[in-house]
Amino acid sequence: MWRVLLALGAACAAARASQDVLATFADPVPGPSSYFSHLVVDRNTGCVYVGAVNRIYQLSTNLEIAQVTTTGPVNDYAYCLDCSKEYVNTTDNVKTTDYVNRALLIDYATSRLITCGLAYLGQCYIMNLNNISLDVQEVLSVAAPMNATVSVVAFIAPGPPSPPTTQVIYVGATPVNILEDPTVCSYTIGREEFFDTVIITGSIGTCMLINHERYPINFVYGFSSEGFSYFLTTQPRSVGSDTYYSKLVRVCHDDEHYYSYTEIPISCMGEGGGNYGYNLVQAAFVGKAGSVLAGELGITAQQDVLFAAFSQSESINTNTPSDRSALCVYSLKSIRRKFMQNIKTCFSGNGSRGLDYISPSHACIEKKIPISEDFCGLDVNTPLGGEQPVEAVPVTKFSKRLTAVAATATGDYTVVFAGTAHGHLKKIVVESATSAFEYGDIVVDEGSAVNKDLAFDPQFMHLYVMTERKVSKVKVQECSVYKSCLTCLGAKDPYCGWCSLENKCSLRTDCQEAAKDPLYWISYRSGRCTTITQVTPN
Repeated sequence: MWRVLLALGAACAAARASQDVLATFADPVPGPSSYFSHLVVDRNTGCVYVGAVNRIYQLSTNLEIAQVTTTGPVNDYAYCLDCSKEYVNTTDNVKTTDYVNRALLIDYATSRLITCGLAYLGQCYIMNLNNISLDVQEVLSVAAPMNATVSVVAFIAPGPPSPPTTQVIYVGATPVNILEDPTVCSYTIGREEFFDTVIITGSIGTCMLINHERYPINFVYGFSSEGFSYFLTTQPRSVGSDTYYSKLVRVCHDDEHYYSYTEIPISCMGEGGGNYGYNLVQAAFVGKAGSVLAGELGITAQQDVLFAAFSQSESINTNTPSDRSALCVYSLKSIRRKFMQNIKTCFSGNGSRGLDYISPSHACIEKKIPISEDFCGLDVNTPLGGEQPVEAVPVTKFSKRLTAVAATATGDYTVVFAGTAHGHLKKIVVESATSAFEYGDIVVDEGSAVNKDLAFDPQFMHLYVMTERKVSKVKVQECSVYKSCLTCLGAKDPYCGWCSLENKCSLRTDCQEAAKDPLYWISYRSGRCTTITQVTPN
């Protein structure tokens, strides 16, 4: 029976692939140097904002242009990588420079869109969220490195001086000028002091500097959860090493000096276990799990879960990812506990602080103080590099490189959407902490890598998927295309079930009597179709 179900489901999935993409948007001013870099969706209105070379687009929910703001090209200083806009003049030192969008953020507190780009040491613009062409303000900052090829991750989260009421922008960026550029910083976003560093200490404010020329850090993802801000990175195992692994970087929201700055390894284990499995994190997403997965992880459905896509490096001595990929799942509860264990080890006087690429490493100093999961650091044992990794086994593996991840819950189930380097969007059900399966594959933009910025609409019924030159609006489900119980269950789509009384394949919420009897809405996990006959009394 299940072979029949799978065959029917696969045939229907192939037939409906083109129906999954509802709308697309391509740059109306194409060019060899034009590409999309960032995408965000307003959680209140559903408006879509796209950062491109020299332009920011405001799109409707159906990807129609509402507004456009031109950000470049600009006249930049040709021979000075550390000069700001005020030094640019009309001499021969001026050159025309494309404004490449490196960060695109929504500040919900003040209804502003923030964009930072590749010009004038990371020139930023503040725009009206409702109409980005109105009241555009230029703000000088150092938020984006002066290099279009290095990594930048930025997000808004609570920060000093009084979280959660104050918000700051956390920026993680690969240093371009080693020994000079910060790698992690916090910036204020108040109306008057926009992009001041949070606390001024010397000349760099609340920042962390790399102090070694041979230590490139690649920033992949950033997020906030329960009092802390995190970055996912790939970096060498030590100064001068050619072997790379993945790490979690963390600072406390209430830490104005970064005394809480801690890094620990994060492992998505391969066949032999350990960090040499899927060692390079490629993309990640923090979301919620369905009740089944949450129960297995020992958390509630309201607690955060990190979904991360990893690749194996091409060889042990390179940071180039291969097509061998895996998806790993971690509860933030387990991550917090692992950070606490690493911190406790050092404050017990065991080991060294590590992180000699930030400051010279010394032996850990014993301090007899209580350390809980909320510990925000002291001016000793900082910065701290813990050696105990947070580990997980892959829930599923792929022979194509994953480049983007988004996740959501539908009832008891956890669904992950994963973009690939080849322009496909994979639909995955995570059934447990160690197992998952792929139930769909949508061709979004064949041959073009899916950007990390996957974003749901406010109702979580559509997903916006971006590649270098195209934005697509994709349905998360289309249950109505399945016309029989066999094809409905055979699709193994966790959104869809057979509504017995109404004789249709639908969402559970669209089956009126689903709550009255488990046989009235049958999910794929039941494995059987049931016919219910209504008897009319004589």
